[in-house]
Amino acid sequence: MSKLKKSTLTISFLLAFLAGIALANFYKIPAELLTGGILVGIALVIFAKVNPADICRVNGILLAGLLLAGVSCGMLRFQFSIHETNPQMLDFYNDIEERVELRGIIAEEPDRRMDHAKYTLAISERDGKKVEGRVLVKTQLLPEYFYGDELRLRGKLQTPFESDEFSYRDYLDRFGIRSVMYYSQIEKISEVSVNPPLKRGVNYLFSQLFAFKKKFEEKINQVFPEPHASFEAGLLIGSRRGIPEKVLENFNATGLTHIIAISGYNIALVIALITALFGSFVPRRFQFPLAVVFVATFTLLVGANPAVVRAAVMGLLAFYALTHGRQYHAGLAIMFTAAVMIFVNPKILLHDVSFQLSFAAVAGLLFVSPLLEKYFEKIPNKFAIRESLLLTLSAQITAVPLIVFYFDRLSLVSPLANILVAPAIPLAMLLGFIAVAIGAIYLPAGILIGFLAYSLLSYILWIAEWGAKLPGASVEVGFFGIVFVVVYYLGLVGFLIWKRLSIIKHA
Repeated sequence: MSKLKKSTLTISFLLAFLAGIALANFYKIPAELLTGGILVGIALVIFAKVNPADICRVNGILLAGLLLAGVSCGMLRFQFSIHETNPQMLDFYNDIEERVELRGIIAEEPDRRMDHAKYTLAISERDGKKVEGRVLVKTQLLPEYFYGDELRLRGKLQTPFESDEFSYRDYLDRFGIRSVMYYSQIEKISEVSVNPPLKRGVNYLFSQLFAFKKKFEEKINQVFPEPHASFEAGLLIGSRRGIPEKVLENFNATGLTHIIAISGYNIALVIALITALFGSFVPRRFQFPLAVVFVATFTLLVGANPAVVRAAVMGLLAFYALTHGRQYHAGLAIMFTAAVMIFVNPKILLHDVSFQLSFAAVAGLLFVSPLLEKYFEKIPNKFAIRESLLLTLSAQITAVPLIVFYFDRLSLVSPLANILVAPAIPLAMLLGFIAVAIGAIYLPAGILIGFLAYSLLSYILWIAEWGAKLPGASVEVGFFGIVFVVVYYLGLVGFLIWKRLSIIKHA
């Protein structure tokens, strides 16, 4: 028996760290014991390194030390992330009877829906006294406020609700939001654009970015009619504003919701488009830098929120692996990247569904798609048809358990629906973007080109409507709990390891 490889030891430590983060959500162990666990783990690793005993014993001690240190580090890091309120924190004043007056700046892109708007404010004052914290404000659509605007609010602070099915408190806590305010009085004090350029800084940059995104969405509405305009906006910039409830229900029933939620899947589609459009004449060594430019542009266009940035980073790592034949090393890199992201914000591991789905989608792209590739060789590869179909099914295989677990529904027509729409999605994105870009210069030309994208969008909407009408298209599966997820992924990982060993054996 040989010594364990460094990559194996690294993955073991990272998995133990993630396990520690997860366990700390349910069990609290004194920080002193966890610190002791880290020190004992380090001592075991050092002992194994200098111990001249047999390899089996050394490997066992080394692995035990890394696992103990990893779990202890994860649990300790989570404990440091637990919020404790005090009179200087905004949430200290939640659920009191009196109305409060707050002063703060809109710190995230406004979330505008069909009948209301939501604003996340970084608060600096409460009733004239300094406080820190973020509040989510739900209010009317008009008047509109924008990123960087300074507002004065008057209303009652509340703690986000919790129920047996869903914890809105945990959902918002991952963003650092621990207070909500509904339909308060709002007064605008100032806006970011009136400040001197040197004081505008990042706020001004993002205000311009979000303003551009808003104008881009308005141009989409000029080029396309509804519901196609809202659907195209969902594909290109992840906006769900204006999408009819019936269309969303059809997407849920057919397992197509992921195409209008910016995640690792959308990043994979951008990469597939790059491969299809430039792969035949751009040298392989230049394809990754080209992908970085396109993905970075796409990330900025949709708002560069943390979920999209995480999806972009992991998607680019997977693309680098696929273009350089280094799937195993990229798997380690993605695991390390995910661990770093979770170290920065431990709450995303269990409470950020978009992070989990992005990680699952990238894992499918990296490890499942190479095994399925040979079955798609006879499919024509024009306009990214083969890549989009392959990436869609690979992402579905790794993401389905999470979708079932969180939404308690299983779409029986999802595989068929995804196969039918997969070739059309990247083309609808590409033609839609070209139509909007040209429409910004000369609207009639944009509308003319947009007709091609309109046809593709109509086809996708029709597939969603047709699939949703099929008997038993979507079934309730609330009995599939965490055990189902664990068993599924253990079985999938075991199968992938077996396939890899078989390939190595017959190589």
